[in-house]
Amino acid sequence: MDTTRAVKTVLVCEDEESLRELIRVSLGSGFRVLEAADYDTALALAEANRPDLVVLDLVLEGRSGFDVLEALRGDARTSETPVLVISASSDVDAHVLRAGADRFLSKPFDPEELRLLVLRMLGGR
Repeated sequence: MDTTRAVKTVLVCEDEESLRELIRVSLGSGFRVLEAADYDTALALAEANRPDLVVLDLVLEGRSGFDVLEALRGDARTSETPVLVISASSDVDAHVLRAGADRFLSKPFDPEELRLLVLRMLGGR
């Protein structure tokens, strides 16, 4: 079996249901997409599923995306998991990269740009 073709798991942490749906649709059917709207769900899903990549909004229910990022980076099981931060605040890009994110994408985003960025981050095309 060709493991490079295995379905990759993407954890989408976004408090707005419509944006979680847009991200899921943008990624297409080639991914297993898990969804979280808050800090606790995001960390529970990350721990239980060990996603291949996390798409993380900075605004979540309860605690911030920065808190999720800090928790992911502080856990040996997820410390190396690639994290793509998305945010409407374009002035935070350097800050999230210093905090441990791998890439930043500002909202509103082009769905195709998101899909291609995720593929690149996962070692695809």
